[in-house]
Amino acid sequence: MDELIVSERESAFRYIAYTAGALSGCRRTANTEIRFQGGRVILCVRAGERALAALRAPVEDRIAEVYCVGYKYELLRAHVCPAGLTPEEREILLSAIIAADLAGDKRYVLSRLAEVKEHTLDGFYLFRLRELAAKWKNIAACVPPVFSNGQLIEFMQYILGGSRGRVFLKGNEVYDARCRRLHRASLLGEETVPDTLREIVLSGAGKVECLGKADEREERFLRRYYAGRVGFFA
Repeated sequence: MDELIVSERESAFRYIAYTAGALSGCRRTANTEIRFQGGRVILCVRAGERALAALRAPVEDRIAEVYCVGYKYELLRAHVCPAGLTPEEREILLSAIIAADLAGDKRYVLSRLAEVKEHTLDGFYLFRLRELAAKWKNIAACVPPVFSNGQLIEFMQYILGGSRGRVFLKGNEVYDARCRRLHRASLLGEETVPDTLREIVLSGAGKVECLGKADEREERFLRRYYAGRVGFFA
């Protein structure tokens, strides 16, 4: 049996939980264990050589999203706090900044993960992703110290302008065009707005289809930031 090891600070357990989500439905081909040891949380996947090789790609895709969503959010949250926005609007802004470069950031991280055999998430970030972190700090420095709701709406329109993607909102769940439930918002930690709203923004989708009745907060959010890009199907 071969092993795939992923570890992280215990305080960032959500990153390991998100990574482990890539292994759902693989119980017949892999033995998965999560354990806590010395202030760290460790995901250990054991399987035959061929089975483990097949699992490596979806696991590393999740790891790339841990960095490009979770770690990027931590950095932005520490450096981006413009006056003029409510806590909800600030979270929307941070999610939009993440979504704007998510595809490119993921490609970069995946290229760096190619030769890694044991994934120590925090250590890899500190020593192998310093250039990416510097890029994110430069982006954060470009955010004006005062940011109005009107500017946020314009920024969202700019981000959405080039997107042809589509997501579906059903109750408190968000699905992509292939009917896969999206969970990226679980990487953001502290919740000051419903995860469904952040999930929609993180998807980078240019259109939202609301299946069923949206609650008042969701409808206000969709009509404000996705005007002309949302369909309601009650």
